[in-house]
Amino acid sequence: MDSFNLVTEPWIKVLESKTNSERLVSIEELLKNAKDYRQIAGEMHGQDLAVLRLLEAILTTIYSRVNEDGQAYEWLKLDERMQVVGSNIDEAEFDSEELLNTWEALSSKGGFTDAVFNYLDRNADLFDFFGSHPFYQVTKEQYDAHVVAAKRVDKGKGTVDLMQMNRLISQSGNSVALFAPKSAPQKNKMSIDELVRWVISYQNFTGVTDKTKVVAKEKMSNGRGWLYTLNPIYIKGKNLFETLLLNMILLNDDEDKYTIQKPVWEEDLDSYVKKRLKQIKPDNYVEVYTVWSRLLHIEWKDDVPTVFSAGLPAFNSTNAFDIEPMSTWRKDKDGNWIPATRQLSSLGWAMWRNFGQYVPLEKNEGKQPLIIEWINILKEGGYIQSTARINLHTTGIISNGGATSLMPAAEFDDNLQIEADVLFDENPDLAKKWPARIEEMVELNQTVGRKYYGFLMEIGTIRFGSRGAGDFAGRKSQDFYDNLNEPFTNWLSGLSNQDEREEKVREWKDELQKLSLQTLDQFLEQMTPRDITGVKKSGNDDADKDRDNIFKAASKFKAGVWKVIHK
Repeated sequence: MDSFNLVTEPWIKVLESKTNSERLVSIEELLKNAKDYRQIAGEMHGQDLAVLRLLEAILTTIYSRVNEDGQAYEWLKLDERMQVVGSNIDEAEFDSEELLNTWEALSSKGGFTDAVFNYLDRNADLFDFFGSHPFYQVTKEQYDAHVVAAKRVDKGKGTVDLMQMNRLISQSGNSVALFAPKSAPQKNKMSIDELVRWVISYQNFTGVTDKTKVVAKEKMSNGRGWLYTLNPIYIKGKNLFETLLLNMILLNDDEDKYTIQKPVWEEDLDSYVKKRLKQIKPDNYVEVYTVWSRLLHIEWKDDVPTVFSAGLPAFNSTNAFDIEPMSTWRKDKDGNWIPATRQLSSLGWAMWRNFGQYVPLEKNEGKQPLIIEWINILKEGGYIQSTARINLHTTGIISNGGATSLMPAAEFDDNLQIEADVLFDENPDLAKKWPARIEEMVELNQTVGRKYYGFLMEIGTIRFGSRGAGDFAGRKSQDFYDNLNEPFTNWLSGLSNQDEREEKVREWKDELQKLSLQTLDQFLEQMTPRDITGVKKSGNDDADKDRDNIFKAASKFKAGVWKVIHK
């Protein structure tokens, strides 16, 4: 195949809004008809997020340079390809309102303008999966120039199987994926559109199993895919156009400054590799959205691809909150902000349990994701209605935690809907702000959850002894949150800024008590004879006197729940 241009060839899977049927579209078709599609719908949610960030990179690149009419902002000089060749930025010339006006114009129009398609047309060669600028890849000559002689393409080493790039399989040569969605003969086969999707995903969710690295003066480790390090968050709209527009951030973390947005496909490869080897942190969103974890080269023989992969070092993610909009953050032991990476231990956690990471009550208590700050800017400026429902969405892939592999182990996907006025309550009294009251209820939920865990520890000790109690309680405690998740998210989505705070809080407390007792009743239906007989208390020589059993543990749990809810 001589050419497969991502601008005009269909490769992105979407769901049509009217028919709910799957369709394969090109970048051009997607951006022209984004309102007609509900969402991106590839092989897995993590892949969809990688593709979404690529589309955001295209849109942010363009509309941070030109307005809706395609006119370059006065502080920029662009060439015929609409790439930046010069700037004259100072506080007197840069006007953030112009960028917000562009966003508002697109929102009013309900679609993207010719500026997008002009850029794609003028840079079409940079979006071809083949040719002299293979998309998200390098040529043979470029690959050979950046690896040691023993790992050059003609040596046939440093390859990655398609079944390993496919993150639904992730099968290496050393371990077989037994429950893969493809049969053994099909694991290493892909259509061209599927390969494009997985190449983009692989750059974002790469483990550390690759043996080949780019040549470096100093010892380096292969970096994992950037998205692999995040606990992502983005805004999901009613259709794909709304999703793309709401996540298109045109302002810096510092609204008074302007930064040139530059995607990886506009970079000179040698300069890009040198910058990566120096582990220089990107200074703009688009570079982060399109960051490479690997130099990939694909050799084709009889339309069968062989993928060569050479590792690049990762840049330091510490305090990168000003360049990565779609992540939550936590403090490390040194007081720095680092991405709040998801672990397998938190796989079952619903979004509401981390509410304080999305909307910290005070600046010194947390670092708000930039995407949330952006939505607040739009709300305060009247660009979106204060009563609009904000659909916070998280999705991603969790690794197995193995330091030598970081192979995908599980996928997570969840959402949380909340009114804009509730999310950004401007009540001057902190204690009366909705985020403060919501965080109070989140902590109450967690407190009751810990009491249920304590109940399960008692039952686990009765059944299995002290050594087996922890594992039992850990497994069964998720039942409490499974029963809680939907009612609590429904309570959140039903809040408005006109509600009487105390009334809504009492409403949830009553619901929490009811759900807690229902969870207990479900467990009691499966009690064992040993639960009823119980065991003697530690230090009590009389085996028949004052024994611990399930009824005492249940009574203790009920009393504890009543106490924390009604204190």
